Amino acid sequence: MATLMQTSPQLGENIFLERWFFVGMAMVMIATSIAGFGPALVNPVGRRAPLSMLAAVHGVVFLAWLLLFLGQSLLVATRRVKWHRRLGLASTFVLAAMLPLGYAATIAMTRRGFDLSGDLHIDPHPRAGVPLELDALTGSIFNFAYLATFAILAIAAICYRRHPAIHKRLMLFANIALIGAPVAHILGHANVLSPATVMIPLAMFLLAAVARDYLVERRIHPLTAGLAIALFISQPVQGALIGPSPIWHRFVTWLIE
Repeated sequence: MATLMQTSPQLGENIFLERWFFVGMAMVMIATSIAGFGPALVNPVGRRAPLSMLAAVHGVVFLAWLLLFLGQSLLVATRRVKWHRRLGLASTFVLAAMLPLGYAATIAMTRRGFDLSGDLHIDPHPRAGVPLELDALTGSIFNFAYLATFAILAIAAICYRRHPAIHKRLMLFANIALIGAPVAHILGHANVLSPATVMIPLAMFLLAAVARDYLVERRIHPLTAGLAIALFISQPVQGALIGPSPIWHRFVTWLIE
């Protein structure tokens, strides 16, 4: 009895964290997306090009996905698993719209110079010696990589929907893959955008997933560890190796022609 009384507060904290961690992460992701893309919409003075209908629809659908992630997390936290499964059907339709919209929006952005908001310091004719300025072809690697990573993990999560331990981790990391874009916009709008500053908030999202595993289960699930390491390493690989390479430039040029 004494042992039970000593451990019960910690057990209660673990249960609370298990039930509400994904709700909290969803809320932080939504707030990050609004903070990243909102300023250029509210005050378009610094925009390099007007907002297109394609970009607007793309943004609305991606926000709808994050809201669905929040709703799904709330349903699980409040033990409404049956409704969670029913809402999962709607999620598949949103996902089916997100992938072609994301691809088409990235292609259109690259054709128009990519950095239409003016936040990212991407210029069609970058100046030598200015480290923050990239060309559109190099900058496009991040959006294409985010979209591909998200698609793989989200589709895998749906396939593993009957395995909750795998499903929830795949879905969490799929959404973390989307956060790179709004984070870059936040940092760029604040004029502190650099490879290092992007890695810091990304690492915080990844470490949150790792910490959740340890605090709730007293171990780090292999899938969590593997995905956290892979997503973290992928950023410098994309920015330093793939994006600037002639092969990538030729490939993207072929895509947008």
